[in-house]
Amino acid sequence: MCSSKFVVCFLLISVSAELVPFDIDAMGPGESRGSKTTPPRKRDSPSASDFQFMITGGYRPHTNDLVKYVVSLRMGKSKKFFGDNHFCAGAIISQRSILTAAHCLYHDRRKLMAKKLTVIAGTPKRLVRSSTTQSVQAKRLIPHPKYKKGKSQKFDIGLVLMKEDLSLGDAVASMPLYDKAPVAGVQCTIVGWGTVIQYGPLPDEVINGDVKVLPDTFCQKLLGWTKVGMLCANDQSNTEVDSCQGDSGGPLICDNKVAGVVSFGTGCGEPDSAGVYTDVYHFRDWINENSCPRVSSPVSTLLILMQLLLAFLAIFRGIW
Repeated sequence: MCSSKFVVCFLLISVSAELVPFDIDAMGPGESRGSKTTPPRKRDSPSASDFQFMITGGYRPHTNDLVKYVVSLRMGKSKKFFGDNHFCAGAIISQRSILTAAHCLYHDRRKLMAKKLTVIAGTPKRLVRSSTTQSVQAKRLIPHPKYKKGKSQKFDIGLVLMKEDLSLGDAVASMPLYDKAPVAGVQCTIVGWGTVIQYGPLPDEVINGDVKVLPDTFCQKLLGWTKVGMLCANDQSNTEVDSCQGDSGGPLICDNKVAGVVSFGTGCGEPDSAGVYTDVYHFRDWINENSCPRVSSPVSTLLILMQLLLAFLAIFRGIW
């Protein structure tokens, strides 16, 4: 049985870490040019083109115990330096499974090729390959079958199965899935390397942000959508705390469990707004069914061989 763990993150506008310019004209997989200034129209499900995927506002703890649960998803080879190909985040839910957003597994409405995606774990600083850094090639990408890229953000959840197991320890660990429906008021944390401001630079060091789950009625009124496997959260005392480009797919951590996946929003820390997350509890059965690599049981294989042998003997006796 696969164990499961997860974490999430926010970004601080006044960061001291090294910043790298974000090229708007070279957005990677999973990114969108959707307007951040236009208020969302009322609809059952927002169009993906209307939203950005990010985290802003937050803090950098002296000791970050959550970063070990989060991975950086990278496409192809780095262009100039280690970490410049980061485009999304994910949560470690087992040694070989990463939970992320479905939109992170697409580019221009086409599903990405697994062989081009690399999972980087154990790297608090995005641009620094350390002694704890682990790099594992993706083997299989599994977006939810009902997710429709570019048409809706419903079912925005996916899995990355890796070719090799991550080595779990102090720097890399997995987190369990949230085991109940999140209720309004629950304190949660998001974690990531996303842009610190809309279309701004990516930070080197991971940053955290604290938010609270909001009532469904508030989200429906604010964002104009009907909840179907979604939840929204913000820091009502500081709405600048929000997800941003590069944070997509990262975990929303509540009670030390993965409760949500960074999905979309109408901007980075826009006033009177909130970030929208895919509800992990709503999709827990699908996650559990698909997160473990399928391995043939030795007993099942033996039974099949025995059946084939018996069939061969029956045919042989019939001939003679």
